[in-house]
Amino acid sequence: MVKNKFILFIRNHPIIVNLCLIILAFFVVSYMALFALDIFTEHGKTVKVPDVKNMSLTDATNLLRRAGFYCEVTDSLYNDQYGLGAVVEQTPKAGAEAKSSRTIYVSVNYSTPRTITLPNLADYSERQGLSMLQGLGFNNVEVQYVPSPYRGLILDLLVDGRQVEPGTKLLPSVSITLNVGDGNEVPTDSLNNSGDENFVDPYSDDSDEIFL
Repeated sequence: MVKNKFILFIRNHPIIVNLCLIILAFFVVSYMALFALDIFTEHGKTVKVPDVKNMSLTDATNLLRRAGFYCEVTDSLYNDQYGLGAVVEQTPKAGAEAKSSRTIYVSVNYSTPRTITLPNLADYSERQGLSMLQGLGFNNVEVQYVPSPYRGLILDLLVDGRQVEPGTKLLPSVSITLNVGDGNEVPTDSLNNSGDENFVDPYSDDSDEIFL
């Protein structure tokens, strides 16, 4: 009886029945698509990103591929704490959880040492010289004060303890010493006044002058 009524309903309302079938098919197809997408993207499955810092680019790429990642170089820079051509930075960081097949972006140290041209700092002030050297990338700079009537003025500089001509290309890691005047030396012109016939040496026994 019920079966007959159901068949009769289908025959009398084909539009409603077809609409219900379309809705049912839509939900079935959507569910299957989402299920397939989860499988394809490995939904919820993550892998720890390996640490490739200080590795050569070839070794880093191979290690990341074995872990299921891709490797892409985004930048080149110079850092004397790392070997030439080694990975300096990576994104995401080592130990981070990431889905496999993700791209890991790395920055690589220059394969050849970066050099900086040494400027001519003679007669520059101490502050100007330090600012210029640090701005160029020299980070190992110290100041040594030497006798000179010109206080705070750069007289010359030493690179790793030796004289180097301006314009020489140097590694950023070299040690630079600025020889700066301390202002304590008497100017030569003042010393020359001692030869003046009117000059009286206050410490001479022949002096008739009395200095208080």
